[in-house]
Amino acid sequence: MLIKWGSIVIDGSGKLGGHVFSKSIGGNTMRTLRKPRNPQTRGQQRVRAILTNLSQQWRLLTEVQRLSWYRAESKFSRINRFGDVVLLTGKNLFNSLNSQRNLINLEPLLTAPLPERVPKVFVDFGIINTVGAKIEFIGEFEPETKYVIMGSPIVSQGVRDGRQELRVLDVFETNTAGNGFQNESFIYTVYVNTFAVPVSGDKIFLGVYGINEIGQRSTTVAVVAFIQ
Repeated sequence: MLIKWGSIVIDGSGKLGGHVFSKSIGGNTMRTLRKPRNPQTRGQQRVRAILTNLSQQWRLLTEVQRLSWYRAESKFSRINRFGDVVLLTGKNLFNSLNSQRNLINLEPLLTAPLPERVPKVFVDFGIINTVGAKIEFIGEFEPETKYVIMGSPIVSQGVRDGRQELRVLDVFETNTAGNGFQNESFIYTVYVNTFAVPVSGDKIFLGVYGINEIGQRSTTVAVVAFIQ
């Protein structure tokens, strides 16, 4: 739950009790929290396992190693959903970078690195081709760069921003031309195994973000998928 305090509260985003707070161009909204059909998906179990392992590794770091993460806090500032600059604690920075490195099969960093350039991504649209059993992204991607592919379950037609519904499906590395993702049957298989076979008329979001070698990630780009 993310809250921005004013005289009482002037903004909020996230979960609180049985409700979800969000904001859009229409203003702030509150809705009842919907329990996922399967809260123990393979992807969710993997994320929990990663965080558990990283917590154990953090406790095994030397004082010098932990100090490097504390000193790096100011170097990895981020912009939250309210547009405010925020800093992660040393431990959270350790978890954040290394959880992303885990996705691309890299060993955890024990000492804090220096920030690097984050890969860019621009998506025109995404396609779920049920006939060819593949997922495609059409847009601009950097060559030889790793991108995380995400998908949502079927959502209500009235949902405009599906980023909170997205779940990690798989990681893909672009070719030397960096011309997008095409004929990705293995990502389609993961989607179907995680959610279900989509049909024409369903509303589904696809998402993608890039990761650099130290675990920094770009902002997630989410689009409504065209289902064929």
